[in-house]
Amino acid sequence: MKLSIREKAGYGLGDTASNFVWALMMNFIMFYYTDIFGITAAAAGTMLLFAHSTDGVADFLIGAMADRTRSRWGRFRPYLVWMCLPLGIAFVLTFTTPDWSDNSKLVYAWVTYNLLMLSYSAINIPYGALSGVMTDDPIERTSLNSYRMAFAQAGGIIANTSFLWLVKVFGKGDQAEGARWTVFLFSGIAVVLFLVSFLATRERIHPPATQKTRLREDIGTLFANRHWLVMFVAGITGITFAVIRGSGIIYYLKSYLLWGEERIAAFFLVSGLAMIAGAMATRFFVARLGKKNAFIASMVVVALSSAPFYWITPGQPVLVFGFQVIGMVMSGVNAALFWALVADTADFAEWKFSVRTTGIIFSATTCAQKVGMGLGAAFAGKMLSDFGYEANVAQTERSIHGILLLVSLVPAAGCMLVAALFSVYGLNEAACATIRDDLAARRLARGE
Repeated sequence: MKLSIREKAGYGLGDTASNFVWALMMNFIMFYYTDIFGITAAAAGTMLLFAHSTDGVADFLIGAMADRTRSRWGRFRPYLVWMCLPLGIAFVLTFTTPDWSDNSKLVYAWVTYNLLMLSYSAINIPYGALSGVMTDDPIERTSLNSYRMAFAQAGGIIANTSFLWLVKVFGKGDQAEGARWTVFLFSGIAVVLFLVSFLATRERIHPPATQKTRLREDIGTLFANRHWLVMFVAGITGITFAVIRGSGIIYYLKSYLLWGEERIAAFFLVSGLAMIAGAMATRFFVARLGKKNAFIASMVVVALSSAPFYWITPGQPVLVFGFQVIGMVMSGVNAALFWALVADTADFAEWKFSVRTTGIIFSATTCAQKVGMGLGAAFAGKMLSDFGYEANVAQTERSIHGILLLVSLVPAAGCMLVAALFSVYGLNEAACATIRDDLAARRLARGE
């Protein structure tokens, strides 16, 4: 099950598309709601917590539905076609600011953001599960997810570096109008890339032809999978602290360092390129450390590179860029490894329980991440509010202290916690090789 570079790149383009949405959710959504849309940080944080928490239930149902989808294109690929346009529309609506009263705008934000999350899940969960059925080769999976993370960062670089600039260009003094037209452009690009990804990929691993399970049985199998449970907890914890830092970084750059759009764009450009380098170097680290140890080591380095931001002063841009590059290289490694490890837990489930529910496993893991996103956004919003952040004014010493904590010591502690949690993960290289060989023999015996 070797994959061509063309297919790996085609698969990666799907995450280029997804990352136009993801990048803005990670780095700009809190800023957009407080400084452009016009609601408080506390209100935005509460809304994001609710949206991501309830969306987790939808994630699980989408995964179950994808596992049961039957089409000539496979189980997961069709969703790239079916859901790309609804996602694009929801994306634009979310970044549209109506000229309504404050209470009506808050209701609009709740409705449109939840619609965006539902649409994102409906395309991204099948897309993620697709990597688990394209190949069963562990090296190819690592390589495939390295391409995925590298291409994802290409989308992230475009979105992160150009968002504020395009808002200014399109808005001509009206940030709300600029945000709407910027996201309209991003949505059009994303729709095209999802269609290209659909055309470039193929599904090769299928459940046993006789497999028939009920949702209750799928859930039982999922929670009996001890290796997936580790990924579930690590997913919640890791993304919580990543969102905390991502939410705080734009405030750090604008309100503490007092950087303009050009230097902020350079910061996100260098960050994205560093993450691409890390993703593409993942095979190097895995060959020397193994997937588990490489994941743990990368989380520790991310923690050690985040903590110094608490002490860096505005006159030290070299240190800002230096520690950010180190952290983002290692973030590229652990991001690529995370989804390869999730695919391994799907193999374990089939090997152990004779049932393959790739969609359930990926959707439940995404559910964990969505919960983490909600917790991280709510925490960041509450901290900003508690420390006295006010939009579009010079910040007090107290509010600056809160922003510094968001981008340094708090996420550093979270990364160390994830590294400690992951020490109990049990699927090493030898176990994965045994599982892969046994499953291959079973498929051969079934004539597949």
